[in-house]
Amino acid sequence: MVSGERFVCFCRRDRGFTLVEVLTVLVIMGILTTIAIPAFRGMAQGSQVTSAVNDLVSSFNYARNEAITRGALVTVCKSNDAQSCDTSATGWQQGWIVYLLDDVDDMQILRVYGGAEGPVVMEGNFHVRNRLRYEASGFMPGVSNGTITARSGDRQVNIIISNTGRVRTQKM
Repeated sequence: MVSGERFVCFCRRDRGFTLVEVLTVLVIMGILTTIAIPAFRGMAQGSQVTSAVNDLVSSFNYARNEAITRGALVTVCKSNDAQSCDTSATGWQQGWIVYLLDDVDDMQILRVYGGAEGPVVMEGNFHVRNRLRYEASGFMPGVSNGTITARSGDRQVNIIISNTGRVRTQKM
């Protein structure tokens, strides 16, 4: 090589990805997605159940607090139309209302809940199948323990209401 001469390389520089590399990445992403979707579905079902349970528990706590505060009978019942109780409703998942009866037996609706989102089923046992009532003392008259079971897929949570009016949840 003589000094002063320049060596010029006509090397081809590849930029970007080859078709094989792109297809490999797509196959790997497809496999990972196939593995992740069932786990995500379970997580979504768990979230829907938790949200529905939290709404129902908060409405029971609200009703108990209002009964004590107002010194009146406060009721939580299933409702399809947000105006009246509906004992023919299939479950609590369709919605419920919190109300009290005033001195002339007029229903005063305190809160309306639209119900659960997604495929959540919420069914109560005999004591809380359609409604529950709180007396001015915060107790539930004539009820031992009531249980409402909320489930979606393989996720299940029990809402347990004692005759003292206290509410707790139990994951199954």
